[in-house]
Amino acid sequence: MCLKLNSKIVGIIGGGQLGMMLAMAIKKLGGKVIGLDPNPKCSITHVCDSFICASYDDETSLRKLCEESDVVTYEFENIKGSHLKMLNDEFNIKQGIKSLIDSQDRLIEKNTANKYGLKTAKYYKCDNEADLKEAVKNLGFPCIYKTRTEGYDGHGQVILKSEADLELVRPYFNTKGIVEEFIKFDYEASVIMIGEGNNIVSLPVGHNIHKEGILDICEVPFNDINNIGPKMVEASKKFMKEAGYKGILCIEYFVSGNEFYFNEMAPRPHNSGHYSIEALDHSQYDLFARYLLDLPYEEPKIMHKSIMKNILGRDLINVDYYLKYPKSYLHMYFKEEARAKRKMGHITFLDMDLDTFMAIEKGME
Repeated sequence: MCLKLNSKIVGIIGGGQLGMMLAMAIKKLGGKVIGLDPNPKCSITHVCDSFICASYDDETSLRKLCEESDVVTYEFENIKGSHLKMLNDEFNIKQGIKSLIDSQDRLIEKNTANKYGLKTAKYYKCDNEADLKEAVKNLGFPCIYKTRTEGYDGHGQVILKSEADLELVRPYFNTKGIVEEFIKFDYEASVIMIGEGNNIVSLPVGHNIHKEGILDICEVPFNDINNIGPKMVEASKKFMKEAGYKGILCIEYFVSGNEFYFNEMAPRPHNSGHYSIEALDHSQYDLFARYLLDLPYEEPKIMHKSIMKNILGRDLINVDYYLKYPKSYLHMYFKEEARAKRKMGHITFLDMDLDTFMAIEKGME
């Protein structure tokens, strides 16, 4: 795929690390970037051509971003859909907002997954104590309560192991939720896709390891002993096409034996795809930038096996240790405040397998 330059202006709603890395890919292709974020020192300000400091519900500023851009996208899914509906009718939000709206409600996204052929854990709507007790009666213990909206990195979730844990859900009764069957999975995986209709490409399936609800490590490729990966990609592409979703979509799965279960989706670049910057011939950011700029894109190829390690605030003391290893690539997100569970950066290790990485981690103990 040859490098073709493009002079379009892309507006990105959201200025975190995903927007920053997407902006870098857009600029590499000759495009320009306008960012919008309420934080005047957010990550994207280090690379974008111009910046609007405003809240995500500031309709005047959102309209200004759209008016100054040839195409608009978003880098996280908790933007109010009501603010984008009007803009979507008037401006070029190429990927649309359907996947965004659906992904904002766990009940809707799971109903959609089932409708278009993806298996999910059993689940029940839970808006009050009576709903909770009925769901637990049907599912048994353990099961999981999740808020339907604004949950990420483990937020808004309660694992229910016994009757005593039901009290932990009480503070959430002023919000809508669901209760899910607890899947005993072998591992977690993700599929990241770019495109629309009959022209959807996919990154290789990532093997994901979480720690305290936050992605810690992504391994690509991995030991897919049951050859689940190709089936997962095929089902994911079919789902994206039939659901009418466009642009970029990441689906996270639980894998148990020969079965895979839809967990959640995100209509934006994804943490589990960071490795692709160095390990593939075209990263998730390159491919999505090409989609936004109306440039050709194709199925990416693996150039190196890789391990991606998230660097949270609590991991910063170990960065120098990690960088002692050859073919390690550090990406920092220019965040001023380091909190223990805040994503501050990531490191990708090329030509490294999971066993080798785990030995490195053990050596730090």
